[in-house]
Amino acid sequence: MSIYKKRLYGGALQFTIVFSLLGLMMLSLFLVFVRLNALEIFQGQRQTQLIENIRSAIVIMENNPKLFETPSHNFQITNNSSYETEVNIQPWGFYDAVKISSSHTQSRLSGIYLFSDNIRKSNMLPSLYLSDPKRYLSVGGKTYLGNNSYLPAYGVRKAYVGGIGYTRESFVNGNSYKANNELPELNRKWMERYFQVKNIIKGSENRINIDELRSDTLTNSFSSPSLVVACPDDYFLSRHYFEGNIIICGTKLTFDHTVRLKNCIVFADSIVMNEGFTGEGQFMAKNRIETGESSVIKVSSVLFMNNTKSSDQIVLGSSTQFQGEIIVANNTPGGKEALIIESGCQLIGQVYCNGYCTFDGIIFGSLYTRGFIKRDKKGLYENYLVNVCIDIERLPVEYNGISLIDNPLTKNCNEEVF
Repeated sequence: MSIYKKRLYGGALQFTIVFSLLGLMMLSLFLVFVRLNALEIFQGQRQTQLIENIRSAIVIMENNPKLFETPSHNFQITNNSSYETEVNIQPWGFYDAVKISSSHTQSRLSGIYLFSDNIRKSNMLPSLYLSDPKRYLSVGGKTYLGNNSYLPAYGVRKAYVGGIGYTRESFVNGNSYKANNELPELNRKWMERYFQVKNIIKGSENRINIDELRSDTLTNSFSSPSLVVACPDDYFLSRHYFEGNIIICGTKLTFDHTVRLKNCIVFADSIVMNEGFTGEGQFMAKNRIETGESSVIKVSSVLFMNNTKSSDQIVLGSSTQFQGEIIVANNTPGGKEALIIESGCQLIGQVYCNGYCTFDGIIFGSLYTRGFIKRDKKGLYENYLVNVCIDIERLPVEYNGISLIDNPLTKNCNEEVF
């Protein structure tokens, strides 16, 4: 064989080997690509399934309120037993902080959510419930009483106060019923929740004095133990931002309008929010809660007073905007106003006053009370309403609160928290 032919044969062999190696490399790369792509698709599907498991667990919890009576649950959401979904429930004031975790082998996804009651499924949801057995309800001006109003046995009549008579055709815009001589009993759970918070404050080892804070901003995750921020007696707070699993406590606490609160609990004998305050939270007091003029208290908020004396009061200053629940828990002797809602106040939610109240505002929701007291320069009027509005049917569809009287039939997931 000539040298030329040998070289040609050797070159062809090398060419074949090189192309074979290139082909093998390309095949290997293709197989790696297919493998990685399949792995990426699997991981995406797994992540999607974990998200769906959490969403399904939320729906299960919303539709089964009795599950909240037990602190933890394990759900098998899918037929694939390698997926596990765990639920842990921790009361947070009048709400519940629920941690939902879904896992598959080494992958895990978690979220923490605040749950409230679906109050629209309550057995009783009145506009007004007035239980005074001894007096008429007298209405004047453009007073509007909405559907499902429970009126005292003596009934309702037109009134003239300050030269203002009643201008509407009917007293109640919808159905009206005879109220019992006593208010429906407040759900005992809410008083229990009040004392739960009190016990957390007493027994907490995770606490800090407010004067020891190095920053005006303080946050605490709901995945951590509750952080108790202790304040000295008669303490004035300004320029602070608090968010999350935080309980601010003291004797008398005054919040300047520069303070911002989100998802926190405030616990004291007396709580004052100065004029122009804006925030949201659960405010629990023994003697007094007061909002200054033009304050804005956002959903989901609660004002709760465990009153023991006739001088104990909740006062909403003029033009306050409030979204949530207001509860005066106890009926104290003395016949004095336990709740004062001044002129221009706009409320969305529910009010339960186990005593007398002064009311000169608007409520899109429910008001329970033993009686009304109205004062002006000429004197005191009992069970008089002039130019007010109480209407359950204007409660927003998306509103979530707490069930004041009955245990809820369903729950609502309010929001995800950190």
